[in-house]
Amino acid sequence: MREVDEALAQAYSRRAATVPPRSHLPFHPSQNSPPPAQQLSPRPFSPDPVSLNWPPVIETLERDFSARFALMADRLISARDQRRIKVLLFTSCYRAEGRTTLVLALAKALGRKPGRVVLVDADLTSPMIARSLKLEPITGLDDVVQQGHALSDALIHAFEDNLTILPLRESVAHPRAFLSSPAWSCTLARLRLDFDLVLIDGSPMFVGLTSSVLHRPVDAAVLVHNRTLSGERSLLRAQEVLEGAGIPLLGLAETFVP
Repeated sequence: MREVDEALAQAYSRRAATVPPRSHLPFHPSQNSPPPAQQLSPRPFSPDPVSLNWPPVIETLERDFSARFALMADRLISARDQRRIKVLLFTSCYRAEGRTTLVLALAKALGRKPGRVVLVDADLTSPMIARSLKLEPITGLDDVVQQGHALSDALIHAFEDNLTILPLRESVAHPRAFLSSPAWSCTLARLRLDFDLVLIDGSPMFVGLTSSVLHRPVDAAVLVHNRTLSGERSLLRAQEVLEGAGIPLLGLAETFVP
């Protein structure tokens, strides 16, 4: 995961180091025709596609370091094929460590590869994916798990980017109950069947959530960290928690490198 260190460092050097990335682009619905058949899941998902408005920091990363993110995408595909890592959790020790930006940049790169990728916003106390992409979902992951809505109603398809988004509309009042519910496990099981890669933008590990609850349905984790926020002790503790939950650590991704 060190291939993206320099890319993230340079992109973030143009912003305040403790401010999470936000998008300032307007939202415009797409007028596209139906996508190629190989990009569609065999299951009946919502037919309404959208055009994603990527945050400026993602556009910067793509412009300057697209080859590095493409290499990272290739390595994730290899991990899927060789090690059966299909559901991947991106987590961090604390907030404002660049986790969501890395996940978005990687999802954009994966969209250029064959296969179906879904990006899930599972940061239950501070969801950022929909806000970052200027989406206004009517139904989200929270509605699917807590209210029993159909998963197909919450999935947002961006066929131009060969990417599907499962947003979280708002923060969850009881994260532990949410993550331990059968509905959450069933949702991930369905995504595992219908997509080739499932990227989960998860909550920080040491901000009020017990990470082992969230980690149980995933295959591996990427630990995103900012060295000014997460010291060696925090990283060791995070790795111990992952190991205790039986989740392999696929790699460390360092951001905000001085």
